[in-house]
Amino acid sequence: MTSKPVLIKESILVDQNFNDLNESIDVAGKLLLDNGYIEQEYIESMKEKVLEHPYTTYLPGAGVAIPHGMSDGFKHIKNTGISVLQIPNGVDWLDEKVYIVIAIAANSDEHMNVLASLSDALESEEDAQKLWRTNSVDELFSILSSE
Repeated sequence: MTSKPVLIKESILVDQNFNDLNESIDVAGKLLLDNGYIEQEYIESMKEKVLEHPYTTYLPGAGVAIPHGMSDGFKHIKNTGISVLQIPNGVDWLDEKVYIVIAIAANSDEHMNVLASLSDALESEEDAQKLWRTNSVDELFSILSSE
């Protein structure tokens, strides 16, 4: 399905601050929209997923949220892709504080290599905190890139 890489540096923002999870979803979604991965409607689908199935949208204890759309939102995905927001001070995400938001636009398994890299990067709390604290797009890209 995808005609572009799942993760590009233009879809990563570091040193961000947000008032709430909806604001972070808006920004993560806009990165996906602006880089040609989704149509606008997919952003609302991600917000709906948080409301309908909240505990599928973050990794408990890891400081990482993984917003993604409802299955009926898949029709608004143009290319499989992810966007990444690094939030040094964190944002409240339901019952957790998250420091990394990785928005996923995928209706196949093309994003699984990035999630596998993320899993490797979160093996210890010390490793996870490197993601939370870096202010380098290049470093985040390197950690999460399957290349």
